Amino acid sequence: MQHPWIDPAFLNQPPRRFRKIHLDFHNSQHVPRIGDRFDADEFGDTLLAGNVDAIVVFAKDMHGYFYYPTASGPLHPGLDFDLMGAQIAACRARNIKVYAYYCVTWDNYLAERHPEWLVWKRDRTTYLPKFNETPSWTALCLSNEDFVQQVLTHTHEFLTKYDLDGPWYDMPFPIGGECFCPRCLAHFHAAGLDPLDVTNQRQHKQQLLTSFMRRCHELAHRIRPDYQVDQNNQTCIGLGERIVGLDNVDIEALPTGGWGYLYYPTNVRYARTFGQSVVGMTGRFHRSWADFGGLKHPNQLLSELPGIVAHGAQISIGDQAPPHGRLDPAVYQTISIGYGYIKAIEPWLQRAAPVTEAAIVVSDTALTDIGDRMVIGDGRNEREGAVYGAVKLLTELQVQFDIIEGGETLNRYRMVILPDGLTVEPALAHQLKQYMANGGVVVASHHALRSAHDQCWYDGLGITYAGESPFAPAFLCLDQAHFVDIPAYEYALYYGTAQWRGGHALARVGEPLFQRNAQHYTSHAQSPFDRVSEYTAITANQHMAAFAFPVFSSYFKCGYWVYREVMRQVLQTLLPQRLVRSNAPLSSEISLTYQAADAAHPARYMVHVVNFSPNRRATPHMEYLEDPIPLHTISVTVGLHEPIRRAYLAPSGEALALTGSTGAWHVTIPTITYGAIVVLEIA
Repeated sequence: MQHPWIDPAFLNQPPRRFRKIHLDFHNSQHVPRIGDRFDADEFGDTLLAGNVDAIVVFAKDMHGYFYYPTASGPLHPGLDFDLMGAQIAACRARNIKVYAYYCVTWDNYLAERHPEWLVWKRDRTTYLPKFNETPSWTALCLSNEDFVQQVLTHTHEFLTKYDLDGPWYDMPFPIGGECFCPRCLAHFHAAGLDPLDVTNQRQHKQQLLTSFMRRCHELAHRIRPDYQVDQNNQTCIGLGERIVGLDNVDIEALPTGGWGYLYYPTNVRYARTFGQSVVGMTGRFHRSWADFGGLKHPNQLLSELPGIVAHGAQISIGDQAPPHGRLDPAVYQTISIGYGYIKAIEPWLQRAAPVTEAAIVVSDTALTDIGDRMVIGDGRNEREGAVYGAVKLLTELQVQFDIIEGGETLNRYRMVILPDGLTVEPALAHQLKQYMANGGVVVASHHALRSAHDQCWYDGLGITYAGESPFAPAFLCLDQAHFVDIPAYEYALYYGTAQWRGGHALARVGEPLFQRNAQHYTSHAQSPFDRVSEYTAITANQHMAAFAFPVFSSYFKCGYWVYREVMRQVLQTLLPQRLVRSNAPLSSEISLTYQAADAAHPARYMVHVVNFSPNRRATPHMEYLEDPIPLHTISVTVGLHEPIRRAYLAPSGEALALTGSTGAWHVTIPTITYGAIVVLEIA
C-alpha cells in the first residue's frame, strides 16, 4: 500500500512565526487626522501583551495613500509624521517581525488620475463608481508597464528605507479574471485570439499576474535574500505557475465575514501542496473588515485558531486600527487569550507537515476559485457546491486529504476523489488509468464519470451512458447485501442523477410515478416512488467506485445523511486501512501532522481533534462558534506502521494510555473543550 504523503518541504522550512496580526488601516481623504493618538511604546507593548510575534503594517492603502514619506506617491493628507517607520521601530525593539502592506490593483487615487490604467469590463464600463455611488473596487490592469513599474519603485523604496521582513501585497489579482482595456485588446488581436473567450482571458491574466509576482519576488530577494514575499488571495487554479512569486501562501478567510467555516479548510488543502508555508486568517471582528465596534468573544478565537494550525498553517488575525492609530486594549486582551494557547503549543507546530492519504482533484480555467461551484453568503451567488461538498463529506468521515490539480501528484495518494463538476480531459483520464494500474483507487461522481464523447473514460466499470434522468428528484434504491447498516428504503436523489447501464450495481435508480410539473402533480412536493429502473446509481470494482448522481454537491446543498452513510460504506470497501478513525462527532475535525526528529524531540505524529460547536442562531445571524460543548472519552485509532513508544497531550504533557500495535494504535482523550493535540512519539 502507498505510504501516507508527508511533504518533505514542510519538514525543511525555516522557523515561522505563528501569531501574526494583519493591521488593516484604510483611510480615505475624508478622514481629517491620522495617528494623533499613536504612541510607539504603547503600540509595541500592546502587541506583546496580545502574545503577537508578527504584524503587517501599512505602506499604502486601498485609497492610494501612503503612511510613510514617499518620493513618488501621496502621503495621507491627515498624516504629518512617518507612522509606518515608527511602527516598524517599535516592533523591531520587541523582536516582532514586521511586513509592509501595499495595495496593488485597488487604488482610488490612481484610478481617478490614470484612467488609461483602468480595467474595462465587457460592457465597456470600468469599476469606477457612478457619481452617486460609494467607491468600492477600482481595478487597475497589470498590462500597463508604467503602473507595474510604479509598484516596483515603491517596493524598492520601502524595502531599502526600513528594516522589514518583507512586502505583503494585497489585491494583485486581476479583478474578474478578464479585461478589455486597449492594451489587453491589442494583445489578443496581435496573437489572433478572441478576447471574448473566457479561457483566452484567463490565460492572459494568469501570465500578467505570474510575471508581476515574479518581478516583485526577484526585486525583494535582490535587496535581501531572506525576505518573505506575500501576495494575497492566490488559492485559485494555476497556483503551481504563480508559486515562483511567493514565499508563503496567505488565505484570507474571515469565517464570520462572508467566507464561512468551509472556505479555509478547503483552500488550505490546496495551498499546502506547493511546498511553501501557509498562513490562515480569521478576524477579531464580529463581522468583517472595518467592523469598528465589532469584537469576537475570546471563546470564538479559541474555537477557530486550533482549526487553522491543525492543517500545518500559521495564523493571522485581522484587526483594523482606528484613524488615530491607537490599538484598542480590549481587542488585544481578547487576542492574547487565543494567542496564549497557540504560543503554548508552538513546539508541536514548527515544521509540522500534514499527513494525507487521499486527494480531491480539481480542474478549471486559470484563476478560477477552487471552490467556485459552491454556495456562499446569502445564496445570491449560488453555484453547484461539488468541491465544498466533497470537503465537508470527507472531513466528517475523518479522511486525511489534500486538493490537487492532477498530474504526477496523483501518485502521492492512496485514493483520489473526482467531484461532480470535474471535467476529465484525455490527459487526466490517462493519468488516472495509470494511477489505478499502480494500485490507487478512485471515487468519481456524476459528470466526472463522462468523457467528451459522453461515455465513461474508464472501461473497467463496464457502464454505458444513457443521458440524464428526466426525474428530479429520482430515488436511490440500495442493494441491501452491500449496505446492510442502512435501512431498506427509496431515498430521494434531490438533485437528479445520470443514467448508466451495466456495471456491478450496488444501487439502482428509482423513478417516481411522474415528474411533478404544472400538468402532473400531487401533494406538496415530489411525486412518490413508483419503480426501480434498469439504471445503475452506484457501481464499483476493486479500483474505482462511481456515483451516477451528484453526491458531493447534493450533500453540500441539503446534507442528507444517507449520502454520507453510503459514501462511508464505499470508502470502507475501497480504503479499508485508514490513517485515523475516531468516535468524535461529525461536528469535529481530525487532522494528522508529522515532525521529523531534531535536537529537541524525537520524530512524532500529532493528532489534532478540533471541537467545533456551532451555536443555535436566528435566521439572519452568520454562523459562529462561541460556547463549545465539551467532548468526553474520545477514542482515536491511528493507522501508523511505525513503532510508537508513548502518547501524551500537548502542551500539558498528560500521559495517555497507548494500546494496540503497528497499524492500529489506540488512545482515548478524556475531555476536549476547544481542541486537543495527541502526540505519538516514534520509538
